[in-house]
Amino acid sequence: MKSILIITGAALCVLDDLTVLAMDETRADFMAIGLDAVNKYPWPIKYMATYHPVEIPEIKARRESIGGNTDYIVISHEQKPGVDIIEPLLGGECSGSSALMGAQAAVKLGYRRIVLCGCPMTGKSVKNDNYETFRAGWEQKKKFLNGRVRSMSGWTKELLGAPTEEWLNG
Repeated sequence: MKSILIITGAALCVLDDLTVLAMDETRADFMAIGLDAVNKYPWPIKYMATYHPVEIPEIKARRESIGGNTDYIVISHEQKPGVDIIEPLLGGECSGSSALMGAQAAVKLGYRRIVLCGCPMTGKSVKNDNYETFRAGWEQKKKFLNGRVRSMSGWTKELLGAPTEEWLNG
């Protein structure tokens, strides 16, 4: 396990965020967030997080369609076939999206530096959901994430800060 984890979402800015970050699998592990992020790039992902475990077979098929690896660890909020790590919602918690669930799991897995790419929590998802509805969960978990999670774009960048070279090398 490397000390840096890059979490990649499905927002349109994901590839721009990754280009600016200029990080590859020699320096960081990668986690894709659900169905709409697994086919954005072919390099290896170590984890895939989703609040929709019913989509796990389709997620694998999309990953295979681009020649990407399918031996990743699956993170979800409930035990279902194909789920390897459970990151449950606790009473009174807001979901905050699959990206937040992945970030929480990454902290618990021991990653020291976690960078969000394509997880701005602004605008609409590819499924036309308003990302802003997930902000309450991020605000609720900010203290837990603080110092370990940063973002390349959008509202999450404003909330958590942007990664700097000093922070990444921290």
